[in-house]
Amino acid sequence: MRTAKSIAVDGVEVSVVRKRVRRVNLRVRQDGSVVVSAPARVPLAQIEEFVLSHRQWIAKARSRALAREEARREGLRDGGRTRLLGQELPIRVVADLPRRRSPRAEVEGDALLVHVAQDAVSTDTDPAGTPAPDPQQAIAQLIGTAVEELRRRELEALLPAMFERYEPLMGVHASEWRLRRMTSRWGSCNVRTGRITLNTELAAHPVASIQSVVVHELCHLLEPSHNVRFHALMDRYYPAWREAKRELDAAPQARPRP
Repeated sequence: MRTAKSIAVDGVEVSVVRKRVRRVNLRVRQDGSVVVSAPARVPLAQIEEFVLSHRQWIAKARSRALAREEARREGLRDGGRTRLLGQELPIRVVADLPRRRSPRAEVEGDALLVHVAQDAVSTDTDPAGTPAPDPQQAIAQLIGTAVEELRRRELEALLPAMFERYEPLMGVHASEWRLRRMTSRWGSCNVRTGRITLNTELAAHPVASIQSVVVHELCHLLEPSHNVRFHALMDRYYPAWREAKRELDAAPQARPRP
């Protein structure tokens, strides 16, 4: 069972999550927020001391995370660039959809076309005098929504074959797999239920990197920990996993961990 609360440490808001972990863990999410996972038995004062002892690391990690997020948002514009399956594509925004239609992205040639409604962005005010949203921010939000949906579709097309290939090879079976946007991991595996969750951001990366994460999570059905046996299993079933990990770790838009 998880419980959470927020505390302020050295001027930084920290989310403290109580759950079944062996020790206190600290991470900085993609959006710059700070999260501590801790066992229920650890006093709050000890958690605050732990955070304070890592404040220099937190400051650097937050700075990097916020810079990456700013760079990601800057790319979400007409003429910007984004990645799909390891290929960097220029973005072209086309206002050709009927009113109130959701944005849609597709690859055409060597570009990523994002179709938006003709009335999606307006600089006018409404009858009550309320100004319209900032056009650049509105476009960035529409592009982000369309790109994430496209990435989800790409993964939904790729993943079944990957699971069908590796499950019988490894002698395991995931009870189900699902996709969601994750801020601190490329994937997760619930070893009790056999359910695997994968980050939609994986679709920005080459197929080999996606495949490595699938094998990583399937390996957890054989070995829950990241111990010597786990790494031996990765070496056996996906020998190029270290190269894939380096590619994922070098991602400009996010650096979750498996």
